[in-house]
Amino acid sequence: MTTYRYDGSFEGFLCAMAECSAMGERQPEFVQNDNPHVAGLFAGDARVVATARALALSFRKRFVGAVSQEAFATARYAFHSQNAGIELLLWRYVTLGLQVGKRLCGMLAEEPVCSVNCIARHVSHEAHKYKGFVRFQEVEAGFLYARIEPEADILPFIAPHFVGRVGDRLWMIHDLRRNQAALYDLTSWRLIRDIELTAEPALTATEHDYAALWKRYFQRHAIAERHNPGLQQKHVPLRYRKYLTEFTGQ
Repeated sequence: MTTYRYDGSFEGFLCAMAECSAMGERQPEFVQNDNPHVAGLFAGDARVVATARALALSFRKRFVGAVSQEAFATARYAFHSQNAGIELLLWRYVTLGLQVGKRLCGMLAEEPVCSVNCIARHVSHEAHKYKGFVRFQEVEAGFLYARIEPEADILPFIAPHFVGRVGDRLWMIHDLRRNQAALYDLTSWRLIRDIELTAEPALTATEHDYAALWKRYFQRHAIAERHNPGLQQKHVPLRYRKYLTEFTGQ
């Protein structure tokens, strides 16, 4: 068994799968470069796979041509779950797709299709939720700043949405759980890693005023007779509320 080490990105994983496929591997192991994990006692060679965009695009084109764009999107969502063992599960999914072609999308009751689809739906659902639950704050440094702590690595899915919605301001969406952020510079967004919050960002006076107005509106707009915390929690679960302006200070 050969261990394929890659940089942890989805593009890097596509390159690892492409090389694995070219080598005819049946029982590979995929490990991220920054993972201290060491292959098992009787493991084979370790190969470091360089991330090459052309190779990743070529493998993507091969899979989409054999199966579908929808199946590729499903694989991408599932990869960003960062679940333990997701690489091997996706390797089985991709190799099965290259074998059976377009029939893969209809094999919903069979493994690994069932598991990959289930994981992908969870990530897609969380990304959709956060499109409505991100709260930007204006900081004195001159840009909008938002904090999130999602279960999955959803920044690549929500950043394009906010480019369209808040395209006239500099902004940063900071994933505190992964110490990474999506940074928008008025022309495009990019992902930056190893970003730690060492102190509370200094907010502008205007931000404090608008936050107070929003909290007051949220508290007073509700009809007391229709207060239903159970229904509210169903639509806005507690884990999303930590950085929502309307819920802070309650």
